[in-house]
Amino acid sequence: MERLAVTDGRPVAGEVSGADDTAVTLVTHRKVAAHDVEAFEGWVEQSGRSLAGTPGYLGSTVITPTDARGDWTLVQRFTDAASARAWLDGPARRSLYAQIADVQVLDEEVTLFREDPTHGDEVSVLISSTVPAALEQDYLAWQKRISDTEAQFRGFRGHRIQRPVPGVQDEWVVILTFDSADNLAVWIDSPERKRLLREGERFNADLAVATSSFGFDFWTPRGETARESVMKNNLLVLAALYPIVFGWGYFVSTPLFDGPHAIPFWLSLFVGNFVSTQLLGWFVMPRVFKMFAWWLKPKPGWRAQLLGFGILIVVYGASMALYAWLLSLAA
Repeated sequence: MERLAVTDGRPVAGEVSGADDTAVTLVTHRKVAAHDVEAFEGWVEQSGRSLAGTPGYLGSTVITPTDARGDWTLVQRFTDAASARAWLDGPARRSLYAQIADVQVLDEEVTLFREDPTHGDEVSVLISSTVPAALEQDYLAWQKRISDTEAQFRGFRGHRIQRPVPGVQDEWVVILTFDSADNLAVWIDSPERKRLLREGERFNADLAVATSSFGFDFWTPRGETARESVMKNNLLVLAALYPIVFGWGYFVSTPLFDGPHAIPFWLSLFVGNFVSTQLLGWFVMPRVFKMFAWWLKPKPGWRAQLLGFGILIVVYGASMALYAWLLSLAA
């Protein structure tokens, strides 16, 4: 299945390859604030009637929210991608969405599906930032300019915005998808993106970029080069992992697992590694990488480079000295 995502109720242009006469399905997921559900429900019924007579329209289905799934799902079928795009880009849809401009949308995704066995392996990047409430509309307009520009790049698959969720997620999150890591890198390093970032500097104070390309890199901003990024990532992981491992062994494993109720070494080793990786993945490394964002950013300068390596050397030395001292107490 080929996937084209659109955000904030507005389509982003993009190439849909394959035969133009293939039937497509337009699926819209929208999560609405509780106090706007009644207004949105009435709008959904009206939107279905408004599609009648639209060229290429085959029919639609509405799936209401449930306790397990809190979003509305609108399934609309068209004879071909051109008809679906004409509806997405047309004035009738813009007028329809203008009627619910005051409805608070917590999350939305529009996806165009079509059978296509030639799709490639997609790669996504998560971009999080803190946006003051007074600047939300400016931020959304800026993101629209970004998504329009991204759509002009080869391999673009989607640009989705997730609003903050009170008590769960404080940041705005953008999910950017390309069909390959190479095409994503072209966009990330492009002068067009750098220009747009300069335009939106007021939204970039806490900007964080994470990718799922390999290793621990999904926690970190994109580095100057892949080799440099991996090296720095691994050094930071080591700085965090060593204290966790010896802390677990000294304070937990030795007193609990090596005494009268000893468990097999292979099991003790597995438990220790399980605890260490969970602590790293969920709690420690996201904070460590955020603390060292100034060192991980592209071309940090030679002073910043030396300072980063110097801090790590001090951390390594202090960790080993502390462990040696703790072992001397137990001797």
